[in-house]
Amino acid sequence: MQPFSNKFSHYEKRLQLFVEAFFLVLKNTDMKIFKALMLFVLAGLILCSCEYEWIQPEKKPIPETVSFSSDIMPIFNKGCNTNVCHGPGATPPDLSEGNAYNSLIDGAYVDTETPEASILYTTMKSGSMVPYTDPGDEEIVLAWIQQGALDN
Repeated sequence: MQPFSNKFSHYEKRLQLFVEAFFLVLKNTDMKIFKALMLFVLAGLILCSCEYEWIQPEKKPIPETVSFSSDIMPIFNKGCNTNVCHGPGATPPDLSEGNAYNSLIDGAYVDTETPEASILYTTMKSGSMVPYTDPGDEEIVLAWIQQGALDN
């Protein structure tokens, strides 16, 4: 957990800017302008008090036995194996139905001795495939590799 002063330091800077602007304008204003300015400052303070927490999507549970056909191929079918990315004739490995398993094994994208070092897993874990994967997909792939990367 962050210390209080670090967590709110950017809010304090915004507040300081609003207060400085307020007193600068206040020096030469009449009451109508003062009321309008107070409304502006109040709106600014309300905006500065907003804080957002990003909601993390839930990760999928990892099956006890990971199946290539029912667990891994659906991950690739979300968009990885299109003609543009990793489909037939595109950037290797070819992740299309019927070709994906042999392409991964023959291309040395899977390392069953050191699963965490597998090219397939490290590429997915790096975040470069985020538009096409869901949270936890890379962990399912890792579990499949740890279980021997079987064509099941």
